[in-house]
Amino acid sequence: MFAKTLALLVTPFIIASAVVACGPASTPMATPIEPTAPPANTPKPLSAPGLASETTAPLAQSDFAPVTVESCTSVQSEEGEVQTGTASYVYTEPPSRAIALNQHVTEVMLALELEAHMVGTAYIDDEILPQYQSAYQSIPVLAEEYPSREVILAQDPDFIYGGFRSAFGDDVAGSQEELNSLGIGTYLASAICNIGSPDTLEDVYADIRAIGDIFGVPGRADALVNAMSGEVAVAARQNNTPGDALRVFMFDSGDDAPFTATCCSMFTSMIEAVGGKNIFDDVDGRWKTVSWEEVIDRDPELIVLTEADWSTSQEKIDLLLGDPVLADITAVKEQRFVVLQFSSLVPGIRNATAIAELAAAVGQ
Repeated sequence: MFAKTLALLVTPFIIASAVVACGPASTPMATPIEPTAPPANTPKPLSAPGLASETTAPLAQSDFAPVTVESCTSVQSEEGEVQTGTASYVYTEPPSRAIALNQHVTEVMLALELEAHMVGTAYIDDEILPQYQSAYQSIPVLAEEYPSREVILAQDPDFIYGGFRSAFGDDVAGSQEELNSLGIGTYLASAICNIGSPDTLEDVYADIRAIGDIFGVPGRADALVNAMSGEVAVAARQNNTPGDALRVFMFDSGDDAPFTATCCSMFTSMIEAVGGKNIFDDVDGRWKTVSWEEVIDRDPELIVLTEADWSTSQEKIDLLLGDPVLADITAVKEQRFVVLQFSSLVPGIRNATAIAELAAAVGQ
């Protein structure tokens, strides 16, 4: 693969109900294959603030110290139960033909200036951040959503990075176990194994550092984590006044019944970081459909609207302001709305800036 997997350690599985719309994956043992050279003449992207100015060229094997990295593993049974665990892999050289499935993990790769190591990406929900557009355009887009397993394997990948369990579904990349048996390394975002409590920025930082280690750029990873944590610290200080937490509702989509972020979503951690409270933080899972009656009863003082292709923020504003049943909600009466891209609400590099935007809205 990249990296030759020499060891595998699996923790006891935790069984819980499914919390994200993802497919099955399983714990792997990869066998080594020789890496293939990455594309030449790949343009260098604009750097993220605070990012170390290391070269984007792939590291020579002689410059790479073997590293052991732990990854989340997750399997969904036919009954809908989810088994999660962790597996440890030894990388003896950085991957050179990586594929990132899901936008938030693609942006982690781009923020670490690893586009020269990539042979594909897929499932982009929003526009890639402007500072990474040049780098992103140098990478083949394999599909608008998930590519088939055949398309993925045709790229001869040595590493696949998934943001959701669905990336390792049977009809997508296949299980982590299967991929590793082919000598293909895998990494699944840490938050997927975080069952029963909210996703956190620590999950994101863990992913950034793990990918930095796998690709031999720990300095870039540390710089990115420091930049993000610094931005969050500044935002958190803006809203440290005493008093009850502001009641906040996240409205993703849905006319007859709203789809929202619940207990264990990244949104819950983000809004709490700036002195707010997710009004559905007592509902299990990450995303659920609730009722307008529940929203009215919990009376949010601020409504966060997602900007997404499937449901624009303006469509949701029109619904909120045009339905007399919703007219008495405090946030609707005061027209107190804030708009965030959908990609800002899943664990990734956008979270820090989104927290700063939420801090400004909460403090109004």
